[in-house]
Amino acid sequence: MKYTDISKQKELLKKNTKSRGLARPFILFAVIITVGILFFFLKDRIKKEFSPISIVGGTEKIDIKQTDGRTNILILGSDKRNLGSESGRNSLTDTILVASIGNVDNDVVLISLPRDLWISNYTLENGYTYSSKINEVYANAGIEELKKQMEIVVGIPIHYYVMVTFDLFENIIDTLGGIEINVEKSFTDYAYPIEGKEADTCGKTQEEADKIIKEAGEEINVLAVFPCRYETIKFEQGLQSMDGKTALKYARSRHGDNGEGTDFARSKRQQNVILAVKNKALSLKTLTNIPKLKELYNQYVNNVETDIDFQVIQNLYQLSQKLDFEKVKSIVIDNSDNPDTGGLLYHPTDGTLYGKNWVLVPQTGDYSQIHAYIQKYLFESK
Repeated sequence: MKYTDISKQKELLKKNTKSRGLARPFILFAVIITVGILFFFLKDRIKKEFSPISIVGGTEKIDIKQTDGRTNILILGSDKRNLGSESGRNSLTDTILVASIGNVDNDVVLISLPRDLWISNYTLENGYTYSSKINEVYANAGIEELKKQMEIVVGIPIHYYVMVTFDLFENIIDTLGGIEINVEKSFTDYAYPIEGKEADTCGKTQEEADKIIKEAGEEINVLAVFPCRYETIKFEQGLQSMDGKTALKYARSRHGDNGEGTDFARSKRQQNVILAVKNKALSLKTLTNIPKLKELYNQYVNNVETDIDFQVIQNLYQLSQKLDFEKVKSIVIDNSDNPDTGGLLYHPTDGTLYGKNWVLVPQTGDYSQIHAYIQKYLFESK
């Protein structure tokens, strides 16, 4: 697959549509970084002999798949507890992310796609064609078909894939015995979303809730109308020990006061969490604890499905040492108002063609604008 010539793309259109859902690119990317490091260590610790020196990245040439100097990894988040061969393929991939790693520029671009994106006429394993939301493709047709459809949507080749369960990162932190985080500024977030309650009507009937949403339109104050969907979280300044659940809340908070509600502040917190996990995972106390290493390995086996083998992990580990995490960019393709910030999709009011599902489709009927938007971030002057 070749990259699209962005100079041939049409001018981006603007559409007034409503954003839906909350992407979780950080959690999955942090999981991949953490699992990559841990799995590389575990491979040398458990499958070979115990040698603290052998795990340090060598000077060998980094040999991984790439196109135009970038390696693209499809990262999928699933709520399925186990991804082993006995569990079957029956869950939805409700978080879909492509991490594009620059082998020359040493940068990372995270591309998030909504689970409601409509995919038409893809091929099932029995040869028939089917249409559905993108989060159903894996369950219906397998990983190869999903990779194929992702390449069509984003316009770049997919070199590898990783699927993880949402609870893996939390479990890793708990298995490590928690992490130490220096909270730089105290803050309170009164609108932290509670997992599983995104559609809770808070004592109202579904009809009442639908009527309120319809009448309020874009002006709806979801926190005021549906307060049971949210909780208040608070963090005090200073060094703190955090378990997995607390660390995820600290990293994901979007509405903190005291200046902690900005994208910049959240990114800084996320980097602090990743660094804390890395430091704890690579500490001598962890590396000399064989039972803990085995438990971490079990977490990997039960919660990760991937085509990245030992050799690739070793090369990715070496590459990660060169990455400039200050260059990490996160872009979201959605149905927001501004096409300049990724609002390239819209929700069709007539759902007849989509099984009456709530879906998102490209504004221009094809993916050319999405290709151009993504490539702007991948290849613009650094």
